[in-house]
Formats: sequence, structure tokens, C-alpha cells
Amino acid sequence: MPAETPETSSAVPYPLLMSIQQGTMEYRYRRIPTLKNPFDIAIYPLLLEEARPRTLIEIGSHKGGSAVWFADMGASLGLSMHVYSVDLAKVTAVSHPSVTFLEGDARKLADTFADQFLADLPRPWLVIEDADHHYQTTLEVLRFFDHRLVAGEYLVVEDGILSDMLVADHYAGGPGRAIDEFLRASDGRYAIDRRYCDYFGRNVTWNVDGYLRRQR
Repeated sequence: MPAETPETSSAVPYPLLMSIQQGTMEYRYRRIPTLKNPFDIAIYPLLLEEARPRTLIEIGSHKGGSAVWFADMGASLGLSMHVYSVDLAKVTAVSHPSVTFLEGDARKLADTFADQFLADLPRPWLVIEDADHHYQTTLEVLRFFDHRLVAGEYLVVEDGILSDMLVADHYAGGPGRAIDEFLRASDGRYAIDRRYCDYFGRNVTWNVDGYLRRQR
């Protein structure tokens, strides 16, 4: 722990942040590792209910727990939603009727998502970037989906909290750097939806500045 509390983007104090992270890394849904923190577990259903996506694209499957959780949350809200979850190592140990696990590289998504495949996916979409948290990976995902989303759809970048955990340098600046660069280059196409980022307080979320809404 640092000698003094650093200035951070999140209102969560560093010692509490790291305590919550311990539980986050242990969190399971249906006994599947899910790696979700309590704040975003509460925020995501609010977003699902408002945005009502019919397609959810998750970049970064891990063990499949979050994809299954999203599918179940969508069903509980009466959504007709299918989840496509992509990872370098395709999840094979978990199955769900509303989830399709795919193999793919987050930095080369065109190899996984052909244009016609994407064109056939029902709207609205919700895209969640939760791959390896490296700056370049996050930026590649943001750039890939930039012009493929339409006004009103969301692109959520997970784990910008790494900057507050003081480990973003291990990821070349991590998601926070990628979000900042992407927004500066987007010419107003996207905006941070502070209703979600600040729902429990200033960036009391692991998705710091990461709830991005396509504006136009």
C-alpha cells in the first residue's frame, strides 16, 4: 500500500478498494468464476433495463461466468437477448442456451466478426470490453466497434479501476489511457454516461469513466 492515499479517479479509498478487489477476484456465479464487483453487479441490470439490448458482445470470456450472468440478467428483465463472448481460449466447459462462446483475438476482431455476421445481429447492441486490460488491446476494441455502433448503444470498458489500483503502468496505461485517447479522437460520437459511472459516487465502479454511450 502506498505511504499516503493517492489522488484517484474513483471516490473509493485505496485500502477499501483493494479489500473489495479481493472479493471481486473470488466472486462466482453458478459456481463459475465471474470476477465482478458489487457495484457493477448492481449497475449493469440498470443499464440492461434501460438500453434493452438484443445482442450483447463480450470481449474477454475468462471462465464464462460473466457471460452466463449477463444472459440470466437479460432473461430476468424479459429481454430477448443473446450473448456472444470472445476469448483467445474459447470457453468449452460452460454452456447456456443464450450464450455463444467464440475464439478470437481482441486485437484482431475482424477475424472473428465478419461484416455480414455483425449486420445480421439484432439491435440494439451492448458491447463490453473486458479482455486483457492492456492499453493497446482496449484501444483496438474501441476502434473496431466505433463506427459499427449506432446512436443510443453502449460500449462499456471494464477495469479502468487499474489506474486507481496503481497498476495501470503494467498495462501501458491500461483502459483509462485508451478511453481518454478514444474519446479525444471520436469527435463527440461518444460520451461518458455519468449516470452509471457515478451512480454510487464519483466513479464508484470498476469501469471508471467506462460507460460510453454512442451519441450520434
